[in-house]
Amino acid sequence: MMRSPIVVALVLAATNMHTAVATPDRAGGVPAAGTPVGSRGTPIDAAGSPEAAGTPPGEPGTPDGAERTPGAPGSAGSTVATPAPAGESGAGGARAEAGVAVSASRRAAAIAVAIFPGVLVHGAGSWVLGNRRTAKRLAATGALGLAAAAAGGLPIVGSGSSPYTIWPGVPLVVSGVGVFLSSWLADIWVAAGGSQLPATPLAMAPWSIEVATTWQHDAYRERALLGGAGHLELGRLGLDAGGYVDAQNASRSGGVGARWRFFGPAATGRAVPDGTRLVGRVDARLDRDDDDLVTLATAEGELSGRVDLDRLDPAIRGSFLELSVGGGVTRTTYPRDRHDTAAILLARFAWGAYLGDRGELALFYDHRRDGLAGGLAASHAAGFVGSVGATTELRVTGPWAAHGQLQVGSAWVTTLGVRYLGGLGDR
Repeated sequence: MMRSPIVVALVLAATNMHTAVATPDRAGGVPAAGTPVGSRGTPIDAAGSPEAAGTPPGEPGTPDGAERTPGAPGSAGSTVATPAPAGESGAGGARAEAGVAVSASRRAAAIAVAIFPGVLVHGAGSWVLGNRRTAKRLAATGALGLAAAAAGGLPIVGSGSSPYTIWPGVPLVVSGVGVFLSSWLADIWVAAGGSQLPATPLAMAPWSIEVATTWQHDAYRERALLGGAGHLELGRLGLDAGGYVDAQNASRSGGVGARWRFFGPAATGRAVPDGTRLVGRVDARLDRDDDDLVTLATAEGELSGRVDLDRLDPAIRGSFLELSVGGGVTRTTYPRDRHDTAAILLARFAWGAYLGDRGELALFYDHRRDGLAGGLAASHAAGFVGSVGATTELRVTGPWAAHGQLQVGSAWVTTLGVRYLGGLGDR
């Protein structure tokens, strides 16, 4: 999975060699100077544009150091860039944020430095580009993540993995590692010119249904699974239901859940200026495996948040960080009516990027080990480490979207699905 940042960086660099001065719009033209753009640097329609809503300076949708000029030709409020304060971005950073060309050799050098030694010195790639403000912020974010991981991990190691340190420590470790790695990936994103690509967050659809096929491969079996799910948004409340069954009907799962959106964009299915959100959820699920002769009943709750990283610095626009923590209880039933009950600890992080106004791609780590993927065989940490993976959702045409996911733990699990997004209206 460590190859993924390198592949993403090379693709972004190749793209930006052709779009270094300005990014063409979807009609094939280049936005004129002063043309208002969305929060991720791309024009969006009036229904979801920050310009239509009158986004004030300094909020998502307006880069730091930019002012809104009313009455400019072609707009109710154009964005006019003003120089960054001395000692913040630096000359190279100002040029990059203004969309002025960065040479191919400098871009390549920034990408290489962002990968290594950037994995240790976060912000190194941004520094090579001359964007010193972004470099300092990424370095500080990485240090904060490392400190959180150490604060959670050292008591676990020192106590010999005592349950009294596991429960408070693991969420800190997972969240800290997530922040640390995300600041590194964000630096590669900046070095490769990712912020110059069009990127617009999309709100959830008012309702959706989906079907998916999943292939599970592990050391003991191969399974083909058929699954389905439905989602309904009722204001801040969201309802979910879904399940799957394998081709031989030897493994079955079904569950229901509810979510509450504390803040974030309403479920319109449209482009929004900022995808930041905080959601709480509760789920109940029943799993049956005839081959293993076990039945699992699980109840769990989780708090999940996403933050668009242009809130940290405008140069990181187009990418986001997700963190979630939670817990639950599972009851396992064996033959002859034997059973046991255990607590489960949930923690997850993801770094991702928006794919224009069509969807998103994310790399993630999931600490739970009771799913199809299980956990990675990590030597002495086997049974403790969760799984890693990549997931994407792409709106193909109209209300139709495609979903794909690869998850790697003790098993490899590949999922491909089709989703119908209802209630979009005339998007």
